[in-house]
Amino acid sequence: MPETPERKPEEQSWADWVEEKIQEAQKKGLFDNLKGQGRPLPSRRNPFLPQEQQLAYDLLKDSGHTLPWIEEGREIDQRLNQARTRLQRRYCWYQAERERRPGDALLALEQVWQQYRRDFEAEIEAINARIRIYNLKVPSLAFHKPIIILEEEYERLRRGAPDAPCP
Repeated sequence: MPETPERKPEEQSWADWVEEKIQEAQKKGLFDNLKGQGRPLPSRRNPFLPQEQQLAYDLLKDSGHTLPWIEEGREIDQRLNQARTRLQRRYCWYQAERERRPGDALLALEQVWQQYRRDFEAEIEAINARIRIYNLKVPSLAFHKPIIILEEEYERLRRGAPDAPCP
């Protein structure tokens, strides 16, 4: 059964208790022969972060996390890429079917394509709502994400953007 960790005495301050534990560890040699001993610590400064927030940033980073707004930005980018990829696949299918189908079957095909467009537009509307909230959270205008403009997305699709060719 693991040993129960020692508790801080109520009458002792946290700073004094931590200092005491550090001194005890030094006496036991627990800090001897550490990796990187004698070398300067790497600079971890985030130039965009106020000094008073640096410690919190370092703790998040060291624990494998990031600032919530950074993670949210990544999620927005991922969602937008998925929506674009899905629309690109559907557009390629639509173009191929237009060439294959006889004239009387084109109406049903157009209805399917219009539904795909409505789905994409609803997704972009939801993404834009998240972008607006995200832009309120970021600490600087430099990190703002632009609102997605549907006309530009459809133009990108028609141009056959090189990063999204038909499979």
